[in-house]
Formats: sequence, C-alpha cells, structure tokens
Amino acid sequence: MMTQRQCVFLKGDIDWGRNAAHTLLASFDKQGVIYLSDYVEPDSVYQTISQKQAQKQLGKEFDAVVFDATTSLNADSFGAIVGTIKAGGALLVLLPKTMTESLWLQRFSHIADMFCSQNKSMQSIQQGDEVHSLLAPVSKLESEKIIPTTDQTTAINAILHVVHGHRRRPLVLSADRGRGKSAALGMAAAELIKQGKQSIIVTAPSLSCAETIFSHACYALPDATDAKGKLSSGNGVIQFIAPDLLIESDIKADIVLVDEAAAIPVQMLEQLLAKFSRLVFSSTIHGYEGTGKGFIVRFKQTLDELTPSWKEFHIEQPVRWREDDALEKFSFDALLLNATPPTVESMTGFEPSECQFEQVGPRRLVSDETMLRALFGLLVQAHYRTRPSDLMMLLDRDDISVYIMHFNGQIIACSVCVEEGELAPELADAIYCGERRLNGHLLPQSLLAHTGMVDAGKYRYRRIIRIAVHPLLQGQTIGQQFVRHLLISATQDKKDFMGASFASSTEVIGFWHQCTFMPVRLGLQHDDVSGSHAMLMLKPLTQQAEMLASQAVSRFTEQWSSLLQHEFQYLKPELVTRISQLLARDTGLLSDSDWHEIKAFAYRQRGYDVCHYTLRQAISAWVSQPVFLKLSSQHQALCILLVLQQHAVSEVAKRLSYRGKAEVISELREAISCLCQ
Repeated sequence: MMTQRQCVFLKGDIDWGRNAAHTLLASFDKQGVIYLSDYVEPDSVYQTISQKQAQKQLGKEFDAVVFDATTSLNADSFGAIVGTIKAGGALLVLLPKTMTESLWLQRFSHIADMFCSQNKSMQSIQQGDEVHSLLAPVSKLESEKIIPTTDQTTAINAILHVVHGHRRRPLVLSADRGRGKSAALGMAAAELIKQGKQSIIVTAPSLSCAETIFSHACYALPDATDAKGKLSSGNGVIQFIAPDLLIESDIKADIVLVDEAAAIPVQMLEQLLAKFSRLVFSSTIHGYEGTGKGFIVRFKQTLDELTPSWKEFHIEQPVRWREDDALEKFSFDALLLNATPPTVESMTGFEPSECQFEQVGPRRLVSDETMLRALFGLLVQAHYRTRPSDLMMLLDRDDISVYIMHFNGQIIACSVCVEEGELAPELADAIYCGERRLNGHLLPQSLLAHTGMVDAGKYRYRRIIRIAVHPLLQGQTIGQQFVRHLLISATQDKKDFMGASFASSTEVIGFWHQCTFMPVRLGLQHDDVSGSHAMLMLKPLTQQAEMLASQAVSRFTEQWSSLLQHEFQYLKPELVTRISQLLARDTGLLSDSDWHEIKAFAYRQRGYDVCHYTLRQAISAWVSQPVFLKLSSQHQALCILLVLQQHAVSEVAKRLSYRGKAEVISELREAISCLCQ
C-alpha cells in the first residue's frame, strides 16, 4: 500500500519558516523539491518559482513542495501544486506568525488546525517549537511503479471500445485530479498503436497539458520515436494538434482524445463532435482550475442532442496517493472543491412566493460553513470555470457583495456583484481616448472605450458577475424574481445602473431581456473559456442613466449592420437573429425605387448581384422585426449568411446543404417574397 502524503504547517516569521523547512526536508533529494515563493533566496538549493507559475507544473511530480504563504496565498496555485506531490511526499506551508485580516486566510488556517488534530500525517509547528528532521523521503521504488488501477483498466477498455464499437458514441471520462485519467488515455493510445491503428490524435488546451498522455504512451511503446508532441511506432503515430488547428485541418483519425475538455470552449467541442466520429472527452471534476461539474452538466446536454448514444465513465481510485489521503481531503475542504448545492429532499414543497431575499456579508459566510458550501456549490454548478480564487474574492474583497434567495433555510439562488464607476474625470477621459486601462470597472470602461459614451465614467454601477439558480428549480422564473430583488436593492443603494457581461447565447440573452436589460455591446474578441463573444447588457435605474443607455443602444444599433459584415461575419445566424430582435430598426428608410427593386428580385428574375445593396438595406431592417421570425430557420440563416455577413455563395451552399448557386438564389427569392408580404 502507498504511504500517506505528509503535510506540515509552519507558523512564524519568514526566516524561521525557511530554516524549519530546510530542517524538515534534510533527507529529501533536493532535485525532487520545488519552492513556491515571491522571494527567491540567494544561493537556494531548491528550484524556486512564484505562486503564479504553479499551473505550469501540472503533469509533473515532486517529492516535496514548500509553499510560502507568509505574505499571500493564491488559492488557484495552492490547488494546482497539491496535485503534483507523490505518494509519501510532503507539503510544507509557511503561514504568517500572527493572524491577518484576511477572512480567507483565517478560514484556511482554522481548517488546517482541525485537520492536524485529526490526522497523524498532518501537523502544525509554531515558531519557538523544536523542529526535528521528521519527514521521511519518498520511496523511489514506490514512485516509479506504473501499474494501472482497476478503474484505469476499465477506462482503457472503454476507450478501446470507442474505436472498435459503433461510430458516433463518444466517451466522457471524468475524474478528480490524481486519478490517472490522462495516464489512462496514454496507455490506451499505446494499446491502439500495438493493435495496428495508425492515427491517434491528442488535443488539449496546450501541449504541456497533454505531457502525461505522451509519457505513458512512450513508456508502453519503448521502441517508439519520441519527438515533441509526436510519438511514432511502426506505421502508427500519436500526435498533438491544438483544438483550433484540428478543427481547420483535413486530417483523418482513428480516434481523437480530448484532454481537459472543460478548459476548451464548448463551441470548439461541438465542432470536434461534428467533424470526428470517434472521440473521448476527458475532464477533471475537482481541480485547480475550478470544478468540472458545471462543464459535465452542460456538455451532457450537447451530447444528448448531437450524439445521444454517448457513454460515460468516472475514475474513482487515486493513482498518485492513497484513497484516504488526508492532504487531498484538506485541499477539498479548504478550497471548497467538493462544494455542492442543497439536496433534492430540501426542495420538497417548494413555493416561489415563500422565498426570501437577503444580502449576506463575508463574516457571516465565514462563520457559517454550511451556508458557504451551499452558496459556492451553486456557483460551481452554474459556472464551470469557478475557481478557488473565487472563494477568496467572496471573503476578502470590499467591492464584492453577495445576495441569496432561500426557501425553508436552504439557498436556492445566489448572486455575486461588484461595485464599479465614479471614475475621476481625468481618468475617464484617458480611458475614452485609449490612453489608460484599469483592472476591473468593466461596465464604465466598456462604455467609455468601446461605445464612445463620454460621460459614462461618472455613474455608479453594480455589475452582476455571477448568478445561479438551483438546477432543480430552473425554468420556474426564480432567476427573474431574483433579479427584480437585485434591482430594488441597487436602487435603494442609489446605483445608476445594474449590468451584466456574459458569454453570449440565445438563451442567456433572452433571460436578461426578460429582466428588461438593454443590449449595448458585443465584444469583438472570442472569450478564451466559452469561445463566445461577451454580451454587455444594462438596466438603467435613474433618469440620467436611462438617457445614456438609450444612446448606447442607438449607437450599437447603428453599427450592427457593419459589424456583421466584418467583425461578426462568423457569428452564428441564430445569435444574429436573437440580438437583432433587440435592436429596433424599420424599413422606413427604403424608397419606392428600393421596394420596386426588391419585388423585382422576389417575384421576377432580377439578378442578385445587381440588387445586393438594396436587399442588404432591407434585410438589415427586417432582421430586427417580428416578420423575420416567420421565416424558417434555414431561410433566416440564408439571409444572414449570404446578405448580412456576405459569405461567398459557394460557402453558403455548402453550409446549408444547397446544390449550388441556382438553388441558393431561388431559396433567397422565396425568403424575400415572404418578408415582403
């Protein structure tokens, strides 16, 4: 049996903590130790990196880690580095001698003390206590074994079945960190090469994320030629291709292995599903980057629609440490990686009218662990990129406010908001002129820099950065009811605006529109996480704010047609329609001559090329009117792709499965004739 990982909390000043760490690790191989600190000791015998570099160590393994938290403790970095420590290895955490004002750190320290009192493998040493060379080094024999667990073997067989079984039955492989799912992918890839398969594609957010796959495949294929991101054995090749390049390529594959799928935009995952018939999607459920629970919930819906015969397997057994590993349990509790929403039973007899709304402060949250876990569990379920650092934000940031709705004492909805605005005139002017950028203050900065609202900096904003409703209660207007309470609270606090910025989708835009928020901007760049453009919507709360919001919406409306032709040429047609319906335009600008030309195209044989400009003017107005929704989704997409976004006829024909130009133009005539009625 593997030995327990060890953990020591050293509470004292920085020099004492470093000396104590050196003493405790005296018998360890210095090459197997890494030191995380914002201060590099002169002539240090250990490799030293900053806390921010912890994520770059994923895929590596260490005998021991020293984490210097005497000045700050980055929760994401802590969660990342804990998963790199081998069985029998050690984590040393340097904490300040006196308790700080940080509620996050106070809670962390309290949980550490509790675990130390309950687990022999964890201990706390105060400055002034005697420090001995107490820690036993990692057994080299134990750390070098590569024997698949029972769960890994089952996972490998499931991966092989994706190749040998029916097409269009992808596998979702999930696990907590340290369960060896990436190793299982590597071992399965090697077995497929041995069976004669020739093309195994690995994709992930980066090549470094896939290193474990290649190292285990290489171990199982000792005669393979190993180049960076490409492993060749006989006629078979295992190679890494980044997600975007893989989507654009014409490469054929026996199977595509997608590792850390939760960190890849869902839009890209959908494209991979459409492009390849044999795929495995691997995702970490609890990890440094936040939980994968929300991703799993959302991606299952996509799989149900596109490949309803998909399969799932969850790896339970740890590979890097024992199943009863106290350090893992500590990290789960301290970072709330295992937080879950309230149970089903607690919703019995639910009645929306009996829900209560209130604001909860950080001190109440830190003193009520049950409430904190329920709140964070809802956020985790709703936002698959919720990170441990979000917990720090809730407890320590003065500009953050938290609101909840509860029923029978159980939280059913929550929201996290941030205060923005009231910028100094000189600063606002510099932002407007493109000379300054700020951390935070997203709403006023966007209005100043992108929509050209020169007075936007002086207003007071409350931005909703997270909102979540219990998954069992969604679709019952709880979210709208919750937002109404948030608007009342913001008005009472004399805010000018409440706003939200989110990954655009037809459903989410529809929700905020139902809450009477107004669209003022669509971000030009794709979001790294969702793969979508960020939509910014505002709700003015004062008369002056209403004037500014109206101006911003008008500016957005005026620019929309041009944006579709250039910046948003590849925006999905259904999203174009949803946004356009919120931007009121009419056909009053069309002259009698324009109408004559439009009808000549629709009902006669006037050529598309000679009346394209007029058709564009008309459809730019129609797309924002109810009449456009009478068209079939196919005809809506045709009008948007061909006329508004100006894609080539051949490209439109291919995308909409038309036989060629003649059918494209014929279908467009039919669509225009419907719009003219």
